[in-house]
Order: sequence, then C-alpha cells, then structure tokens
Amino acid sequence: MAGLESAAPNCTLDIESRQKAMAINTRPAVSSVALGLLQALSAVVSVSAMSVLPLGLNSHSNLGTIKNTNNCDVIIKDRYMHDLDIGLLRAFVVTAECGSVSGAAQRLARTQAAVSMQLRRLEDDVGARLLNRNTRGMGLTEAGHVLLPYAQKMLGLSMGARRALAGQALQGPIRFGMIEDIAVGSLPRALQRFTECHPNVALELTVGESTVLSEKLSQGQLDVAIGDPALIHGAPILTWRLPLRWVAARGFAMPENGPLPLVTFDGVCTWRQKMIEALKSGDRPWRTVLTSASLSSIQSMIEAGLGIAVLLDLNIRSNTMRILGAEEGLPPAPVIELGLFAADDQGLASRPVSALWAFLSDELQAQALATGRAA
Repeated sequence: MAGLESAAPNCTLDIESRQKAMAINTRPAVSSVALGLLQALSAVVSVSAMSVLPLGLNSHSNLGTIKNTNNCDVIIKDRYMHDLDIGLLRAFVVTAECGSVSGAAQRLARTQAAVSMQLRRLEDDVGARLLNRNTRGMGLTEAGHVLLPYAQKMLGLSMGARRALAGQALQGPIRFGMIEDIAVGSLPRALQRFTECHPNVALELTVGESTVLSEKLSQGQLDVAIGDPALIHGAPILTWRLPLRWVAARGFAMPENGPLPLVTFDGVCTWRQKMIEALKSGDRPWRTVLTSASLSSIQSMIEAGLGIAVLLDLNIRSNTMRILGAEEGLPPAPVIELGLFAADDQGLASRPVSALWAFLSDELQAQALATGRAA
C-alpha cells in the first residue's frame, strides 16, 4: 500500500481505452490491485459503449464519480444518458422527407450550411452516419432508417405538449377522405405525425374516388377531404396544382410507327381526359390497352410493359419505371388540380380542420420541393 500512500492527492485519471489504462506512465504509481480494477472498468466501458472523460469536461452528462484509495476521480460518460436535441432531430426529419439539404433549408427557413451543421452534430451525437448522398439527393442509411420513426414521434410529442399546455388540445373524431393517388404516397406520414401530436383525436380515414368523397361530404359522413375540384360539389377552401409525368416500364420500347398503347384510369376521371387532350395536340395515334379504377393495378400494368400512362411523381416507382418526354415524341404531360374541402362553412376557421391541414400542407410542401428537385 505504500504506492497508494505516496500518490499525489486530487489527481484525475484520463482513461480513453483499455490500452490507455495500461499504458499510464506519466501518472503516479498505482498498485496492482488498482490496475486490475482499472482493467475491469475499462472492459465494462468498452462493452457498454461508454467513454471515460476527465472530470469537468462534460459534467452534465456524467453517470457519476468513482473515488479510489488513490484519491483519483474516474468520470464515466454514457451517450445513452444524453438527451437528443429536438432541433437537430427536426433538421434530420425534414431533410429525410425533402430528400435534400436545400429543400430542408427552404422548409426550415435556414441556410443550407446551418442545416448541414445540425446534421453533422446529430451524427456526432448518435455516433453513426444517418444520411448519404445519392443520385436523387439525400438517402437514409441503415442507422437513419432506425432513427427516423423515433425522431418523428418525438417531434409530434413535443408539438402536442406545447398545444396541450397552451390549452389547444383537440379531442373527438375527425373524418378525413382522400383520393387513392395521394393516399399511397407520402401523405400518410403527415397523418401519422398528426395522430402522435393529437392523441385524443380519433382520425377516421376514407379513400375513394372524388365523386364518392363529394357524396360523403354532402351527407355529413366526412369532415374534410382532398380531391378533384371538378368532381366535388362546393367551393374548395384552397387548391393547388401538381404535374403529371408520362411513364413506362424501364424496358418498354416505344412503337416507331404504330399507335401508342395507353394504360388509363377507369370511371369518372379528369386525368384521363387531360391525357387524351394532350395526345390530340400532337401527331401520334394512340389506343387504350387497359383501363382500371385501381392505382396499384395501373402501376402493375405499367411495370409489365403493357403501355404508357400518366402518374404523379409520388406514384412513380423509380426502380421499375422511367419518365418519358419530348425525346420519345410525347407532348408535355398535363397538370392536375387538387382541392381541400370541408363539410361546413367554417373551413380553416375550424380548429380540427386547421390543425389537420397544418400537417398536410407541410407534407405537400415537402412533396413539391422533392418534385422540383427531381424535375
């Protein structure tokens, strides 16, 4: 024990790893018992993904202080005890949804450099790369896919807590209807965030054609709906326009002389009418090879190479489909219009409707930014 008694008081052991613990040669002499303790502690640290830092370096995240008979303080920092920054999580979620740092910067009203810095800080904090650049912008890594649902839920809970404390918590059912073309896109993410933010709201969803949504609105079976303004009775609260794209299977060969094979939507659909009008403006003959009221059926027929069709960007399966244009002798694809409708006259003055629209419009803005990047 003489070695312990001769050690200088109030020293701090800076142990980064097992090797560093064994190679301390500038510190006071330590007994074999103390070295054995340090080795065991180092092993526990490495297994638990902990790091040992000098006293006072980051005291707010310390697990505690271990004092030995050498009067030395060994401070252990565990990343699992450190709370994730909600601002950094927001930058990550928005970047993942927009697919680019530039899109996230526009949506967050920040500079690209500021968003990039937030992403780097978050990656440093969690100790893993979350995003990778690819040909379509920013893609999630495996760690990014793991973190994203947790981050989205944390943001929703944060917003819900603020609304609850402000006395703005919503309760009761909201019956929301939408056409299939946006129901299978990214809009469900906004609905998920809405339910997490407003846990006392029972969101009842209906997916159908615009004519069906119109009937349900008029009969009081829906509170709010998104559909084609040309097919829904009443004035929309607001409208927006989205471009359609000519698409075909990746291996599809355009006929050189014969008519274009078309895959079209069945039933009352203004998109089909717009597609036919666009083709009539050109010189190419065409013929309908398939009609269906199901979006998934249309997508499957396109992938099978039966013909070409028009789809929204969010419905194009990039791994099996390709976008066509002027190089294939096609006229510009038409632009469609969507509208937000409410069953009563309050419109966005209704708290439930305005709260739901806040989430939906945020996602639609992300889609618009992604569309602009892809175009």
